[in-house]
Amino acid sequence: MGRYILRDWVEKIAPNLKQAPYRNHAMRYIETASKLTNEPAHDLLRMYSVYWIYHGKEEIEKSKLDPIPLICDLLDRNTALLKEAANSSFPKLKLSVFRKDFDEVEQATGEHYGNLFSEFDDHHYFEEPLKLLRDRFERNGIPIIDFQGKKALDAGCGGGRYTIALKKIGFGEVVGVDISKLGLKNCRTRLAEKGINGISYEEGTVLNLPFKDESFDFVYSNGVLHHTKDLVKGIHEVLRVLKPKGTGFLYLIENPGGIYWDIIEILRCIVKDVDFAYARKVFYMLGVPSNRRFFILDHIMAPINIRSTCKEIEGWLKQAGASEIRRLERGTDFDRVEQVYQHRPFAEVKYGVGEQRYFFRK
Repeated sequence: MGRYILRDWVEKIAPNLKQAPYRNHAMRYIETASKLTNEPAHDLLRMYSVYWIYHGKEEIEKSKLDPIPLICDLLDRNTALLKEAANSSFPKLKLSVFRKDFDEVEQATGEHYGNLFSEFDDHHYFEEPLKLLRDRFERNGIPIIDFQGKKALDAGCGGGRYTIALKKIGFGEVVGVDISKLGLKNCRTRLAEKGINGISYEEGTVLNLPFKDESFDFVYSNGVLHHTKDLVKGIHEVLRVLKPKGTGFLYLIENPGGIYWDIIEILRCIVKDVDFAYARKVFYMLGVPSNRRFFILDHIMAPINIRSTCKEIEGWLKQAGASEIRRLERGTDFDRVEQVYQHRPFAEVKYGVGEQRYFFRK
């Protein structure tokens, strides 16, 4: 692959990398990975390297040392690993992997998340999201009692974890909508197993919600619209189905996002041609727990990842008819925004501004 072609597609996948202090180290890593073949053995190496770097990034996040030289060293060590593999007669693994071509990005995204959510155990499916939801609301002074008996929409519900959590904190009726048939099948199966009432699911896209205007008291959109082709249209859809004086919750990927998001974008460059099913198999083979497989593959392999600034998000919300727009400055103990709020060492270098979570009213 020519250097200019490589640079062009890297800029499309990782546009923020050109300002990063470790850019040259990252480009050497990406260029070395691009020279590997698409044989299963080399894809296995790519995924092994992805896990090594992701795990290394997390260890660096825990450190109180300057993270920049540590990230440079991590990238250089992985470059050396891939370079050695590229120059050796690495054995070819005989694994059957079928690649799927999708006409619509949304459908690919739906299948991606449907597969990930189906692997969650009961603790990570039922208990974890309830605690996360409570902590994020309570630490930001959002009174849960105000939601009692109200009608809520989980727009882009994925595997339905937060749909159930919304019901458990007191909403009277909760509707989940998602484009993934596989995800919705998993949702309904989980509901039936636990005998939970007051929740329904519908198939549909967040860019054209299958509901009448002003249908819900509360709309929850958690990490969904940044994976669509038109997140601004998605914001307008959220406000369209929200009742006057109703409230909404929106989470979009942050920009700047520090080392955390720079590394994810670098890894997206590495896995851009790796089959998703194969990637899941490799992580399973490495003994990565189901919730970790989700957390790592979530953004690394989703077809679209759009990062937005505070100014952009607040402008889009106002344009769509939102008022009393408030960015949530607190999070759970492991949330990036909480690290920034607590002024942990090098927090802004590691995490930028932290998660972009917004609470607003129509």
